[in-house]
Amino acid sequence: MDDVLNATLAGGVVMGCNCDILIYPGVTLVIGFTAGMISTIGFSILNEKCMSKGLFDTCGVQFLHGIPGVYGGIISAIIAATVETSNFGNSVYKLYPKRLSDNGNYSAHW
Repeated sequence: MDDVLNATLAGGVVMGCNCDILIYPGVTLVIGFTAGMISTIGFSILNEKCMSKGLFDTCGVQFLHGIPGVYGGIISAIIAATVETSNFGNSVYKLYPKRLSDNGNYSAHW
């Protein structure tokens, strides 16, 4: 039961990293599921190996917040780099104003 609870919280941590980015619900499910798997594997396998070397994470901070947070940051960068105006219109430029051209129109491209 602890694995299910930790996986749920890890999915929330990942989505908290990129909550203001426009993504599809299916992508959100895949990202959250992957974060839950990473967290569960970390708790069950890697935590045992760390404890055998004298590294103790008694509260599970590393595998519940650390690793999913880094994963969420990487996913946020990928989504921010690949979002296009063909899917979301000009609202992309409200989130990412640096993508505008110098004269301020919405025709900027990478």
